[in-house]
Amino acid sequence: MVAAAAFPGERPLYLVSRASLRARLGRHGDRAVAGRVTDPAFLHEALKGGRGPVVVAAPSGQLGRVAAAVKEAAPDAPLLVLRDDDRPMSGATVVPLSAFGERIIQPAVDRAAQRVRADRLRAHFYDAERVLILMQDDPDPDAIASALALKTLLGRTRTSAPMCTFGTITRPENVAMCKILEIEVEAISAEDIAEFDRVAMVDVQPSFLEERFERVDLVIDHHPMEQPIDARIKDVRPSYGATSTILVEYLRAADIKITQRLATALLANHNALRRIERPELSHEALDVLAEGLAKRRVVQGVFFSHLGRVETMDLIPQFADFGLQAEGVQWSVVSGVVGDEVHVSVRNVGYVKSAGDVTRAAFGDLGVGGGHRTMAKAIFPVQKLGRGASEPGGGGVCQERIIYRFLRALGAGRPPEGPPS
Repeated sequence: MVAAAAFPGERPLYLVSRASLRARLGRHGDRAVAGRVTDPAFLHEALKGGRGPVVVAAPSGQLGRVAAAVKEAAPDAPLLVLRDDDRPMSGATVVPLSAFGERIIQPAVDRAAQRVRADRLRAHFYDAERVLILMQDDPDPDAIASALALKTLLGRTRTSAPMCTFGTITRPENVAMCKILEIEVEAISAEDIAEFDRVAMVDVQPSFLEERFERVDLVIDHHPMEQPIDARIKDVRPSYGATSTILVEYLRAADIKITQRLATALLANHNALRRIERPELSHEALDVLAEGLAKRRVVQGVFFSHLGRVETMDLIPQFADFGLQAEGVQWSVVSGVVGDEVHVSVRNVGYVKSAGDVTRAAFGDLGVGGGHRTMAKAIFPVQKLGRGASEPGGGGVCQERIIYRFLRALGAGRPPEGPPS
C-alpha cells in the first residue's frame, strides 16, 4: 500500500494486474486500474496527480520488483508491504501475514465464536418463565453491572429475571449507585430458589455460597475456580479483571445495544459516576478510623482492628472492607463497641473457609454470630469478653480476646498468646 496525503475515510485506489479483479472491485464501488504492476511507467501514470491511499496487488514473488517500481514512480510515498514473513525490505514497512492474522482475522474468529456462545446461552433461557440472576452476598459494582448486563442479554424484565442476593448491599456508595441508576436488587432466601425455572450466577460460584443448589444453569465469573462447577453452561475466565468485561463481550457479539444506564453501571460513563456520592465522614469518625488503623494487627494473614466506642455501626463494616485490601491478607476482622454491645464484621477473599462458619464458631457462644461465605458478623454484650473489656480504656483487652477467639476458630495454628485472663 502506498499511503499518500489522504483524508480520514478516503477510499483507496487499487492497482491490479487482472481486468477481472478490477471489475470485481468496481462492483463494490472501489476505484481500480488494471495493468502491469511491475512497470514503473504504469505506476507513474496511475499515481500521477492521485490523492489518497493506493493498494498495489501483486504475487508474493513479485513484491520486490513492485516495491522498486513504486519507489521509482513515487519516491516520496511511504510504502507498506504485506508479505509471508517479516524480512525487511528497503524503503518499505513490512507487515507479516501472521500479524495480519492476529490483528484482523483472529479477533473476527473470536467474535464469531462468542456469537455462537451468546446464541446458545440465550436459547437455554428462552422458554423460562422466571430466571434467577444471583450475585454474591454483598454485591459490588462489578456484580451489579454483570447482573444488569445478563438481564439485557436475555432481554428480560425485572419481573421475569430479578437480580438477587442472599445477603444485602452494605457499602453506602453501592447503595447510592443502585438508587441513582434505579437498579433493584432483591434479597432472597434459599427457599425462594424453587420459584424460578432457571438459575444464573454472575461474579460468584456455587462453592462461594453457603446455600446448596439442586441445579445451576449458568455461571459467569472471573474468579479462579475453588471447586469444580456443576452447571449446564459455565464461562469462568480468571485472566479477566472483571466479570462485567465478559458480559460486554457477549453483548457486542450479539449486537445488542448498550444503553446509557447499562454503560454507566459498566463504569463507561464517568460523568454519571461522579453523581454517585460517597458518604460523608465526620471529623470524629475520621479520628476513630485513624486510631483503628494505627492499632491494627495482622496475624497469620488476618487483619484485626478494634475501633473502640463508635457512634454508628456503619463504620465497622466499612473498615472491614478496607482491611481486606492490606497486602498478604485473606481475612479482615474489625470490631467496635456500640452502646453496650460489641459488633464484629468479618470479610474474606472468597476462596477460603466460610466467614459465617468461622464467625459462628468464634463468637456464637457470646451472642449471635454467622453469615455467608465471604462476609459475616457477630453481636454480643461487651461484658461477655470478660474482666476489663467493658471498663474505660478496655479496647486493648477487647482486641486481644477477639484475636484469640477468631484464630482459634479459624484453625490457623496456635494464637500468638494464650487467652487473656
